[in-house]
Amino acid sequence: MFESLTAEKQLYPPAAFLSSLITLIVGMIISKDLISFAYTAVLFVLFSCFGMFKALWKITAGAIVFGCIIGGLSCLTSGRIDSFYQTVVRTLILCICAVPMAGIDPARLTRCMNQLKCPRVITLGMLITLRFIPFTVSEIKRIREAVRVRGMGVNVKGGYLYRTFFLPLVMRITSISDILSLSLETRGFSLENNGATVYGKVGIKARDIVFFILILAVCVSGVTAWKLL
Repeated sequence: MFESLTAEKQLYPPAAFLSSLITLIVGMIISKDLISFAYTAVLFVLFSCFGMFKALWKITAGAIVFGCIIGGLSCLTSGRIDSFYQTVVRTLILCICAVPMAGIDPARLTRCMNQLKCPRVITLGMLITLRFIPFTVSEIKRIREAVRVRGMGVNVKGGYLYRTFFLPLVMRITSISDILSLSLETRGFSLENNGATVYGKVGIKARDIVFFILILAVCVSGVTAWKLL
């Protein structure tokens, strides 16, 4: 899942995380005005210039469809057209701003956090969290394929869905979690903040500095234009 959002050229993880956070906060502040559409378009172009276009067009297409559906329902219930475009632009901002953070390679993030001397419990927690969603999605696809191969299909009536889908998924996740726990233990992983050697060191480059400066410039320009208008 997240592999499809990974940028071709990886950014420095803290820079990617902060850029997602800052652009999201600014976007939500100015989302009530039409200037937010220009802000979103500038972010799209900027992220595309740094190798994220493939992930952006995928997530943007889904965000537009989802935002139009939710925005249409909001417009019908409130009777105001501004609620429609505000919902659409907020959905776009949320999805587009998440791309730099979602595109971070988990192994690269872990190495960077170890270099920055982050507590081991936070490092392992971030790694497990980033791996959990793609793993769950892949297991769901495998179970659905197994059900389809057996010619049963997925029926929501009665306890059929529970027996053919939810129960195998829970058992599979529980089994693999036990295996992974034993694997971490046998490899010497612990929550104690012991010294660790990082072989593939992650360093900040001029490209990362330029990216973060441009992000700050876009955010400042967006807030300034919002106040002036």
